[in-house]
Amino acid sequence: HHDARLAEVREACARAPQSAAEIVPMMFKRALDVHQLTFAMGEALAHLNLLWLAGELERVEGTDGVVRFRLQNA
Repeated sequence: HHDARLAEVREACARAPQSAAEIVPMMFKRALDVHQLTFAMGEALAHLNLLWLAGELERVEGTDGVVRFRLQNA
């Protein structure tokens, strides 16, 4: 399950830079209430940061000030 989620995050970030908010709907296909969304954002950030710290993703800040992650050297 964990490896499959990481693969989905990698693939999404290979297509286009992704913020944690953009990753949440990919990871969680059902509607989330505010409480669940808080935990989902944490989960998305954890996956993105794990891949970033492993050197697979790089962080880029958009002109909108939002940090997004993309595949390293993409």
